Amino acid sequence: MSQTNVFPANVSSSQVIALIEAAIGEGGRADLAKLANNFGFDIKSMLPILSAAELLDLIKIDGGDISVTDLGFKLVKNKTDGLRLLKVNISKIEPFKTAIELSKDSNFITSKDVSEALANKGISFSEDQMENEKIIDEILIHWAIYTKVLKHNGKTALFSHH
Repeated sequence: MSQTNVFPANVSSSQVIALIEAAIGEGGRADLAKLANNFGFDIKSMLPILSAAELLDLIKIDGGDISVTDLGFKLVKNKTDGLRLLKVNISKIEPFKTAIELSKDSNFITSKDVSEALANKGISFSEDQMENEKIIDEILIHWAIYTKVLKHNGKTALFSHH
């Protein structure tokens, strides 16, 4: 059985981009402790950002260092091309994978639809259903819109396929 990749909650694209830019500023390879110190974080608080960047194949973590991947460089240097490639990677990660599948089957979906489908797969971000839907909503609004894998109507809170 393959491991399901689940995107960490509360990680923004600006945090991931800042991490990549800082590593590029160090020549494309940087010491984690030094980066954390530069951002005013401890390494533990950077773990979700690192996890997101690694899941998206923007960095590789090797011991105490990170190195920027080709996709990471493209995302910073050529945003259009980088986002097109990132769209492919993000579609393989939950909750995006499920949201995209649901949006292809239905014109519009909600965070609740995604939450219920993920629960059926044994994936949850919180024990509380309302909190789980809120977390999924925030992740989808931020990342799915950023990468253009989904559209979002702010008035109706509905997502649709891009």
